[in-house]
Amino acid sequence: MKKYVLFIGIDISKKWIDVSLSVNGQKSEMLHQAFGNSINGYKKMHRWINQYAQSHEIASLNWLFCMEHTGIYHLPLCCYLGEQQLDFVTETALHIHCSMGLKRGKSDQADSKDIARYAYLHCNELKISVLPDEQILQMKNLLAFRARLIRYKNGLEAATKEMSDFVDPALTLDITADTEQILKLIKAKIRKTEKELKGIVQEQEALQKIYDLATSVKGIGPISAFYLIVYTNGFKAFDDARKFACFIGVAPFAKQSGSSLNQAAKVSSLGHKKLKSIMSNAVMVAIKHDSGLRMYYQRKLEQGKNKFSVLNAVKNKLLYRVFAVVKRGTPYVDLNAYA
Repeated sequence: MKKYVLFIGIDISKKWIDVSLSVNGQKSEMLHQAFGNSINGYKKMHRWINQYAQSHEIASLNWLFCMEHTGIYHLPLCCYLGEQQLDFVTETALHIHCSMGLKRGKSDQADSKDIARYAYLHCNELKISVLPDEQILQMKNLLAFRARLIRYKNGLEAATKEMSDFVDPALTLDITADTEQILKLIKAKIRKTEKELKGIVQEQEALQKIYDLATSVKGIGPISAFYLIVYTNGFKAFDDARKFACFIGVAPFAKQSGSSLNQAAKVSSLGHKKLKSIMSNAVMVAIKHDSGLRMYYQRKLEQGKNKFSVLNAVKNKLLYRVFAVVKRGTPYVDLNAYA
């Protein structure tokens, strides 16, 4: 394991990055400077850090950058750090905020110092981030585009239905006709986006293999497989299914303290809502087509178990199956089919 000496906390906004340097985690001793959120800004930041590191005889191998996950705003910086072969970590804002105790007030400079201190305190626990391959980044953008198209389509369809139910059709003839044309275009774009996703997977042998293994599990369709590939970074970002289940918010946790608190295991409200929704759809398909999961689901309901708890248990079973077949490298075999 590398021994990190210089900890660089970066608070990222659309136009600026606030950078703080620390060697001991003390905020009062941290240097701070702001740079543009652009390639020129990254180069200036790199020179500034390098000057500080040379004066303190700290090699670049001992630098650790840490930043919050800010969607598309932090991606160019991650690409730059990856090209320069500099170690960096991306963390959720909530994770960093909860780890730093009570705070009064807020500023970009203060946030960058908090991030630098977080990196200093937790450097032995942090997992170095690995930038996804270009194909996976492209798939992520296509999935986000498809999700927006689906949202627009559902909104137009709902508005059209409500209008047809309560408004005289003669008054909305032009609107209905225009809406139908727009819906036709959106549906064509959705199909094109899905075709492009399949094309990316087919062009890469490794991605095609993962896709085939994941879809061998009943309930995991093409879209579910695309999401799993993207958000697990080709099943390299998570060591096992339990960690991924925690990430999307389907892993149950119990609450127990002394003799006064002993709650049954429940899922947390924290998690990736979109992935959780994708797995909810996969569960309904799996129960319909997988005899073993269907019998499990029905048996638990007959025992009086809560329906949503049982559905969540099936989600976990699906995730464990997908991770197992991908790690093993062989398709899923439904043993119930041979019973």
